[in-house]
Amino acid sequence: MNKNIIVIRIVLVLVALAHLLIGAIGIIPAIPLSIVLKFYGSSITINLQMAHIIQMFGAYMFTIGILGAIAIWNPIKQKAIVYAISFLLFLRVLQRVIFAGQQFEVFAIPPTYYWAQTAIFFVFALCLVLFTLLASKTEEIKQKRI
Repeated sequence: MNKNIIVIRIVLVLVALAHLLIGAIGIIPAIPLSIVLKFYGSSITINLQMAHIIQMFGAYMFTIGILGAIAIWNPIKQKAIVYAISFLLFLRVLQRVIFAGQQFEVFAIPPTYYWAQTAIFFVFALCLVLFTLLASKTEEIKQKRI
């Protein structure tokens, strides 16, 4: 099996699991929202408005998790999903860089934790793009040989 596809699958498993877990916490009322806040290292007060926003956020997160899980089985055939998830992660990194000061001030997220998460998002996005490109090239070469 193509080693690039193995890397893509590992990253997709991590991305899908994280999104499914955080999404489920956001959309299932019985699960405490404080779990999501701990993942992000945030300390905010949950009021009804914030709970509603987190529930909407959870629906999107859960859907990204499902898409990531679908792409695990055949990341080359589903490369549109892989690239879309990469784009989302790159966009999140850009937002985190631009709005870092605001995040620290409003959500009291420890900077070390915040930047570590940001770096992980960036590495995941980069790996998905680079290894999908490499795996696609390898598949094209194989097809030409046949």
